[in-house]
Amino acid sequence: MGFMNTIRARLAGYPLTRQILKFCIVGGTSAVINFSVYYTFTHLGVWYVVSAAWAYAVAAIFNFIANKFWTFRSNHRGRVALRQLHKFFIVNLSGLLLNTLLIYLFTDLVGWDYRLSWVGATGLVTFWNFGFNRSWTFRHAQLPARPE
Repeated sequence: MGFMNTIRARLAGYPLTRQILKFCIVGGTSAVINFSVYYTFTHLGVWYVVSAAWAYAVAAIFNFIANKFWTFRSNHRGRVALRQLHKFFIVNLSGLLLNTLLIYLFTDLVGWDYRLSWVGATGLVTFWNFGFNRSWTFRHAQLPARPE
């Protein structure tokens, strides 16, 4: 039995843990996408606040698709999928505003480097996004209790 099969077998009895791990993988990938766009745009001379907004939007598109189909296993189509997309963008718009505000505050008022500001803001906003997306955007039936 391979390493990944062993991990899958161990997590089978813990669906919430598995979902959190998937969310972290998607989030980590989104963070790499976000920071890459943020750093590149800022390095090219775009104001760091504008760079942060564009980077957040690009990462959010990836995040919606990956979380919808992989993390939360929502295969809804049609109107339900459009409602999910609408809710997702409301959550992420609020997250974008919060993220951008925090980056600005950490950089201009606290005096942190813009990269450190991005790390701090992204870490805080992650909790905001997960909570609202899990409980509102991709709300689903309760996960089954783990076997005793």
